[in-house]
Amino acid sequence: DLLEDALENAEMIIFWSNDPDTTRGVYNGQDSAIWRQWLKEKGVKTVFIDPFYNYTAAYMEGKWIAPRPGTDAAMALGIAHVWLSEGTYDKEYIDTRTLGFDSFKNYVLGLSDGTPKTPEWAAEECGIEARFIYTLAKEWAAKRTVLSCGTRGGEGGACRQAYGTEWARLMVLLQAMQGLGKPGVSIWG
Repeated sequence: DLLEDALENAEMIIFWSNDPDTTRGVYNGQDSAIWRQWLKEKGVKTVFIDPFYNYTAAYMEGKWIAPRPGTDAAMALGIAHVWLSEGTYDKEYIDTRTLGFDSFKNYVLGLSDGTPKTPEWAAEECGIEARFIYTLAKEWAAKRTVLSCGTRGGEGGACRQAYGTEWARLMVLLQAMQGLGKPGVSIWG
């Protein structure tokens, strides 16, 4: 149960292109709002990545980061670059549970195309200062972090754009880099 895991183990939740209090999907009523209230009372840090300062972000009073629409994948690549450069990713998980990571790593580090996907590179694309991307990447790697991306059914604004599938793939890749499935490290809609 991802809710139980988040309540027991998460230290931070990143809501990326997600406003669950507004877009409840199959849930009718307020049942999921109480979960977020419990997490807030417990002191779980929240970060909201969305160009729109949405209702859930306002209620939860978390950190709000607003990339330019359509540039979420660039920001995700900047985060991955920090983890690869600093070695703050779960190498054992990557070695034993993924395929093709070396190709991704070479792309992020710029070995395959000559353009390292640094936070500075991402900042040019997404309009978020590189220092914020570095800070988010370091905190994400240091805490048991749940990634709540998209809305119910996975239809957040970040995947409703040209090449939105790249953002969706990167959400899975980022959590895999942190050991997806470890206590407090999950993908939660």
